Amino acid sequence: MLSLEKSLSNRFSLISVIGFILLVGFLANSIISYQVSKENLRAALIEDELPLTSNNIYSEIQRDLLQPIFTSSLMANNTFVIDWLIDGEKDVGKITRYLQKIRDKFHVFSSFLVSEKTKVYYHFSGVSQTISDKDSRDDWYFRVQKMKQSHEVNVDPNPEQNDTLTIYINRKVLDYDGKYLGAIGVGLNFNTLNKVIDRYKKDFGRHIYFVDEAGKVMLRSHGAGIIADNIHSALGISAVAEKILSSDNGFFEYERDNEIILMNSRKIPALKWYVIIEQTESNALKDIQKTLITNLVIGFIVIVITLLIIAYTVNIFQRRLENMAVTDKLTGIGNRNYFDSAFRQALRFRKRDHKPLSLMIIDADHFKRINDTFGHLEGDRVLKELSHLMRKELRETDIVCRWGGEEFLILAYNCTLDSAFILAEKIRSSVEKAALIEYEDHSSVTISIGIAEMTDNDAEDSLIKRADDAVYAAKKEGRNCIRKG
Repeated sequence: MLSLEKSLSNRFSLISVIGFILLVGFLANSIISYQVSKENLRAALIEDELPLTSNNIYSEIQRDLLQPIFTSSLMANNTFVIDWLIDGEKDVGKITRYLQKIRDKFHVFSSFLVSEKTKVYYHFSGVSQTISDKDSRDDWYFRVQKMKQSHEVNVDPNPEQNDTLTIYINRKVLDYDGKYLGAIGVGLNFNTLNKVIDRYKKDFGRHIYFVDEAGKVMLRSHGAGIIADNIHSALGISAVAEKILSSDNGFFEYERDNEIILMNSRKIPALKWYVIIEQTESNALKDIQKTLITNLVIGFIVIVITLLIIAYTVNIFQRRLENMAVTDKLTGIGNRNYFDSAFRQALRFRKRDHKPLSLMIIDADHFKRINDTFGHLEGDRVLKELSHLMRKELRETDIVCRWGGEEFLILAYNCTLDSAFILAEKIRSSVEKAALIEYEDHSSVTISIGIAEMTDNDAEDSLIKRADDAVYAAKKEGRNCIRKG
């Protein structure tokens, strides 16, 4: 029992060690792979994906502004407009129809003309207002009046169209001698940018902001993390706000609500705004985290299956080894190791239950004669037959072992000396009648048996010695008989 417990403990320890090695190796490999993937993904976001998104938005805005800029140039250089201003702005209907035609043909949100001479603001819908240097809303005109470049892009509310935020392309109108005649241009609905940022938010899961040079958030994607009106006061990004506004483009990293935020910024000179692309690190890593979890689940399943296979295989080989360790290879019955273990267990049972215990030693008579006459193979056959005959006569609780050579031991628990004698006689008679081999003188194989019953004064060695002395007496007194020890 102790040996079995020790064997089970050893097997459990072996499987535990193998499982630990597999688990540690798998976890280490998974974690290292995850970290490598995480760093590669971060690098891709920082170096490629976020800058690419901002570049794409920049390109789309530039593309959307290209035609209106070209349209405003056509308007400023149109001889009809120039002549109409020089001739005194006589027919307002003509300029209104012209501005309406521009709006319809080029699909712009607004079209306008301001006369330097009269300061009248002509709109595609008619005369709108008069420009005044005392109205701060008209500062844009006097800025255009003084600018050196031919045009500018700015964002302002459109008073003629319900103060809708509008992207204006303002351009100077000059006469044929280069004298300033006024400002003309078109306006784009600010919702154009809204569509851009909403599309990128949907496709890439990244928040997009447009921020002016003072840090004011002009536009943001739906559900954006920056809710403050200015990035200088916004949670997280305020730590890098100055750096963002002092460079044309760059990558920044900050923390908000216990999350790492990765951000790329780029200035759009035409609008004098910055486009900011923001993505949480956890959202970026979501796919590889799912992959990690999937790999862990699969890995644990594989490890469990592997350990079950190993346990099954170890148990099979362990049983084979244990069987080989306690089984006589020739006869298939227990060997001396098995007898020692069984004898110790029987002694414990006897001490606990106080039941009789008897021992038989059986020796094949003149066995050397068999080997010398018929050969060792025939001798082996006889030993196999002997073990078979003994097992047939024994009770299920009796234990038979090969002691060595042609000697066998039988341990009979709950068996008195007299009962052991009866059992021994059955075995002796069975062997004699079986005629396992026949010599020329018509004699056959016989056995001599010595029996002894365990007493309170006996130890293991003394019981075996008494049985051994008894079998020696049986041989001395003619063999093929039984003697008590």
